[in-house]
Order: sequence, then C-alpha cells, then structure tokens
Amino acid sequence: MTTPGLAQIVGGLRTLPSLPTVVMELLHTMGDEDVDIDRLARGIGNDQALAARTLRVANSPFYGIQGKVDTIAEAITVLGFVNVRSLVTTAGIATAWPTSAAAGFDARIFWRHSLSVASCAETLARHARLRPETHFLAGLLHDIGRLALVATHPDAFADALRHRALNDCALVESERAVLGFDHAEIGGELCRHWRIPGSIADAVERHHRPAPASVGATVGMADVVHVADAIAHAFDLAGDRDARVPVPEAAAWGRLALDATSLRTVLEKTERQFHGFANILG
Repeated sequence: MTTPGLAQIVGGLRTLPSLPTVVMELLHTMGDEDVDIDRLARGIGNDQALAARTLRVANSPFYGIQGKVDTIAEAITVLGFVNVRSLVTTAGIATAWPTSAAAGFDARIFWRHSLSVASCAETLARHARLRPETHFLAGLLHDIGRLALVATHPDAFADALRHRALNDCALVESERAVLGFDHAEIGGELCRHWRIPGSIADAVERHHRPAPASVGATVGMADVVHVADAIAHAFDLAGDRDARVPVPEAAAWGRLALDATSLRTVLEKTERQFHGFANILG
C-alpha cells in the first residue's frame, strides 16, 4: 500500500461529508459576542434530527427539569444558549460521518473520548478564566483529523494501529512513524477547511505539542486541550482499554496552575458535564 502524504489527505478533505447548515453557522459564531439567538434557535428547530437529540438531552433525568421541554427555545431557556449550541454542534459533527471501514476503529469510543476532552477543556477554561465554549469546541475537535484519516485512508490508519500494537507505543507516535505526520496536523487543516476560528484550528493542530516553557506564563488554548486530553485518558470515560495515558507537558501543566484541590474540582465537574451531554451521542 502506498502511504498517503499530508498534502494528499488535505486535498481529499473536500470529499468529506458536509456538516448541516445550522451547525456550520454555529461553528462560525463561536466566540462572537453579537449572536442572533432567536434566528439560530429557529435554524436548530428546523433540523428535526438535531432538534430531537437536543430535546432528548434537555429532558433527561440528569437535568431534573420540572415539566417537558418541547421546543429549542424552551431548551435554551432551561439549559442556556451556550449549552444548547455545544450540544447541537456535538450532535451535528458526530452524526455527519459515514460508518468507518477501518479495522480496529471504534466510533463510539472515539466520540466518547472527544466529548470527555471537550468537557474537561471547558472546565479547565473556567478554572483559567478563559472562554469555556471555544475550549469545549477545541476539545471536541482535537482528534477530528484521526476521523478524517479513517474516513479517507482506512488502510493507512489500520497500518498505524498495527505499528502501535507491535511497538507498544502511543497511537500519535505510531502515526508519525507510519505516515510522517499525525492526526493533529490533519485536524488543523480540516478546521480551516470548515472555516472554524483560527485559534481553535491552531489549538487542534498543536494539542500534542503545546508551547515550551520559554514562551511565557499565559495559558494558551493548546495548553488547555493538551492537559484535558491527558486527564480524559486517565479518567477513561470513553472506556478505551487500548489507550495509553499520556504524560502532560510540564510547561502546559504549570501554566494552568492546577493544585490538588483545583484538580479534584476539575475532575468532578468534567464527569458531571460529560454525563449531562453523553445522551447527545445516541
């Protein structure tokens, strides 16, 4: 099998499924202060599949809502627009992909891990006094390049899995050994293809390689996603028996200034957020 190059994979991103129109609009408004919530709510309501998933979460016992939530407008009132936007974005992205033909790839585990990283990234962002919803999206998309690789070149992904098994290494290291690049680079390009804000695309691309200690003390989005990925693997809400727990870079961990008390709070809030959103995956 000829190993695909990064340019070849990036060139093929346009063949991937289009996201629902309302999801694209939600992605493009991430981080915007001036958003027409009523118009976006109508757009969500017009997509029956996304609306049904969102209402199912809003009516789940987790939130303990008194009475039935029947419309997206009511869901926004109960859960808040930021939560509903995150729910709809998660559902829209997770359901847009075809079933993978790559041996050894488990879509359920993939999306549960992505959601756990998103939940942790949002919680860490609150701890660092950063914008939670943009970090949630960066966490949700952090491994999207791996999904693009699975969708476009399943044989190459299967080779990476075999290399991991034979060499007992992390999958990202196996990708670099087999392909010469990794899923984070593909993910950054896919985010740019979708015209997602550049700060999120850059964080997705650099989440395995956050800035070194010499860069300074400012917490970057890549720091948050990098640490969230390590915590999520350790917490294993995805139930992935084959995953390794990565050691977070000391510089990224240090910039987040997590002590034992704040880490415990992050873990508790991450688990609560994850279980509140998990029904959106079906």
